[in-house]
Amino acid sequence: MLIATVALVGVLWALALRHVYAVGRTLNDHFVAAVVSGCMGFYAFHLLLCPGTWPWLAGAVGVWGLFFSIHRLRAPAWMRWVLGWPSQVAYAFALWGGLLWIVRLPFALFFGWDWAWAGWWLVGPLVLSSLGTMQAMRIRETRHVVSGLPGRLVQLSDLHASSLMNHDELGPLVARVNAMEPDVVVVTGDLVMPFSEADHGYLIEQLARIEAPVFCCPGNHDLPVLGVLTVGLREAGIEMLVDSDRELGGFYIAGADFHWEDARARLERGLLELRPPSPDTFRVLLAHDPRLGPWVPVNAFDLVLSGHTHGGQVGSNMLGVRGSMLGLFGVRDQGWFPVGERLRHYVHAGNWFIGLPPRMGINGEIAVFEAPADR
Repeated sequence: MLIATVALVGVLWALALRHVYAVGRTLNDHFVAAVVSGCMGFYAFHLLLCPGTWPWLAGAVGVWGLFFSIHRLRAPAWMRWVLGWPSQVAYAFALWGGLLWIVRLPFALFFGWDWAWAGWWLVGPLVLSSLGTMQAMRIRETRHVVSGLPGRLVQLSDLHASSLMNHDELGPLVARVNAMEPDVVVVTGDLVMPFSEADHGYLIEQLARIEAPVFCCPGNHDLPVLGVLTVGLREAGIEMLVDSDRELGGFYIAGADFHWEDARARLERGLLELRPPSPDTFRVLLAHDPRLGPWVPVNAFDLVLSGHTHGGQVGSNMLGVRGSMLGLFGVRDQGWFPVGERLRHYVHAGNWFIGLPPRMGINGEIAVFEAPADR
């Protein structure tokens, strides 16, 4: 029975890697494959160490289940709850548990293997994984007062349209945006996923339901289908701004293209392609990559809006505690960041939470920017 169970984990492991490499063979794909292998190895190791414990097999199913479900764009809604949501707990538990193993290993070598295997060691990783996933599922509304705004602006970001952010999930999000009665809505990149490049009509259909004018900028996941996506959005009355700009109702909105390499130099060249804003307009730059924030000329815009970092991926934005693992390394992860004395930079926490690496403890948001009430 043990041999059959471990063999099953091996099959799930191979199938998960097959799904990973079905998209490409880039450095990012190799990184994802390494994370998948590490998590599968965690569960296989514990099956051998503690045979007969079904949670280890369930964890392996969760690791495989993420890719099985996300590759099926027409997957039924129940798949989100049966495979999608549990997959985040499975990945996070393996990662937290693996980190704990690193801490425990010296004690195991000193005090003995039996002491190191005490089951209560796993309570912490399980609690962190479960609570972190539940927190990430929530999409909160954050409100920000910005002087000079000519109207209400709502920001969405990192929708990552897929079977795990499909028509049923996007619909309520759009309804919440409409209820805020915005004057302008912006989406700061990563509208699609590598798995949804060929079938994202439902994304455009839902965005077209937004009652205010909608403007987007490209993210890294949008690049492979940027031309087709731009045309589809335009036909629905939505503008994809790629080193281009529009003026509407006192807003001057520009969008920066996304570049992995030479990002600063390409940003500078892209800004030269923009038309000068009309006097007395409020100037907003949409830039998916938060690296661009500090490089924007301080007199060129009044507000820069970014996404991309998913709030820092693992951390918190609840109970008055805000911080993340990425933030510890100086990455602009979530919230406000200064650029000079006047220009301000806001990094959105994103609207999608199921994927790799698993997002923990940081819920998504609908960011609302308004002028002071007494203006």
